[in-house]
Amino acid sequence: MTGIRKFCMLAILIAISGPALRAQQTNAASCNSSDVQTAINSAQEGGTVLVPAGTCTWTSGVNISGKGITLQGAGGGRVIAVDVESSAVSIGTGTKTFSNVTNDQGATAYLNATAPGITVGETLRIYENGFLGNYMQGTVASSSGSTLTMNITGTSGSCGASAPANTMQSNCKRWLISTLPSTTIVDNLSSGAMISVTEDTSYDTTITGIQFAQGSGGGGAGESIDLNRNNPSGVAVLIHDNFFESNAADIIDGDTNRGVIWNNSFVFSPFSEGQYAAIRIKDANNTALAYSWSSPSTMGTADTTGQSNLYFETNDVHADGDFTDFDDNSRAVVRYNVLDNAGAATHGADTSAIGLRHFEYYNNAGIFESYGDGTTANMNWWMFVRGGTFVWHDNTLPAISSQDWGSKSDINLTVMTLQREDEYACWGSGFSTPGQYYPAPRQVGFGYVTGNGTLNWPAGGFSNVASTTNSSAYVGSIYGGDSEPVYIWNNNRTMNVGISDYGLNNGSTSCPSTPTPDSTANYLVSGRDYFNGTAKPGYSPYVYPHPLTTGSQSTTGSQSSGVPAAPTNLTATVE
Repeated sequence: MTGIRKFCMLAILIAISGPALRAQQTNAASCNSSDVQTAINSAQEGGTVLVPAGTCTWTSGVNISGKGITLQGAGGGRVIAVDVESSAVSIGTGTKTFSNVTNDQGATAYLNATAPGITVGETLRIYENGFLGNYMQGTVASSSGSTLTMNITGTSGSCGASAPANTMQSNCKRWLISTLPSTTIVDNLSSGAMISVTEDTSYDTTITGIQFAQGSGGGGAGESIDLNRNNPSGVAVLIHDNFFESNAADIIDGDTNRGVIWNNSFVFSPFSEGQYAAIRIKDANNTALAYSWSSPSTMGTADTTGQSNLYFETNDVHADGDFTDFDDNSRAVVRYNVLDNAGAATHGADTSAIGLRHFEYYNNAGIFESYGDGTTANMNWWMFVRGGTFVWHDNTLPAISSQDWGSKSDINLTVMTLQREDEYACWGSGFSTPGQYYPAPRQVGFGYVTGNGTLNWPAGGFSNVASTTNSSAYVGSIYGGDSEPVYIWNNNRTMNVGISDYGLNNGSTSCPSTPTPDSTANYLVSGRDYFNGTAKPGYSPYVYPHPLTTGSQSTTGSQSSGVPAAPTNLTATVE
């Protein structure tokens, strides 16, 4: 082949392959944050930064901004199975048998009891759920069906380890079967994030293969990953196959409604009553996601690009009372996860100015163990919702009922601002007819449909009433909402929907008894604001698994997903 021919063929290959052909790998000198940041700085757009095996303690984080790269550790390990015993398995060396081992790598694997792929001779670490300091480590002697026999050679902790009151107490009956990490970064930050990511406009930034471990003395206060939206043309951040530990901070936090988080383990120790979340979305300044309450829903197939919602799928979450915190302007999807003693929650227009826009919760599998000896996890709900709208379908969730804590609602709905001193304090107080000032700003069962929704301003009780206009559709320039009801259907049993009030006995944060505050029951009415047992008309879920989990790449600047199309109308002259 002549030189001209070689040149022309190379030009054609570059045109077809594009950036993928030119992507490069950059090796970090170590897993220390300074070396990782140096590698990030020198990496090529679309390239990969390889973080080597090892354990490194971070006191400051790294930043990925202005380029889309893959940050890839040598392996983060993962919780691959759960085990729940009727009798305690004491912590010690020698032969130990676990008799109820079930794959927890996503809801489908858990519900089908798919074998987790454990091999004889493999080294595993087995943690007590909610107590990372209690573990046994050794090699697999045998594995058959749901029975795992281990040759334990190393241990830590003891049964009955102390835990905060009214949380989840040690009983050595609940175990997490985990593979070992190769790359571990230990959180010893006092604030901020271990990895801060700003969306790229051309490539999906990816974080994979890392264990994010608690720091010394119980753990640092740094978030694991902070996600920052890049308007108007950023593309999704992808987070997969990591092992996250937390006891002192939210794990993934951000102000974006796009991205995919899958195949990760989230383990809280001790049990979090709701202080810290696995995933939090909040646009407090109403700048990054200001469109959210001024445009229609993108639930299900209404997300035509796969980048209009943040997807949390096929993960496992352990020992967290509220593993989500969907807040101002958020749009999220929680699907096909194993939720092990893990509830979820949202914010509305109450302590937050704007509140949740919408979420979807479907095809998840829940685990809840009931005891009568004070060791039951203090789960208060599967979901606590304070505003916006949602769909909830095809989940398999046990009832939350125990001798220790009694029976709880599956889904707890509230209009908190009716009885709380907050952004729209004591909304509806001084009514002459209960529910007279329905709806409250962006309350549960409301969204954006027509853009014509109005609010009936209360004569008393709302502190900003003097500066507003009666029947205005806006609160501080944020749309008040029109009816977009909640739908709950086709779960493993009829979900128990509870209606709650903030209450008038919470000190200075509660509304005074005069003028009389209104009640959630007058603002959330079955058959109007929510439907339990009815499918949402016209709704279909977005394709699962998300296309970006199967190797597709975002198209440059288009906010869509899928492999970029090959160029057309190419010509070449070969001489």
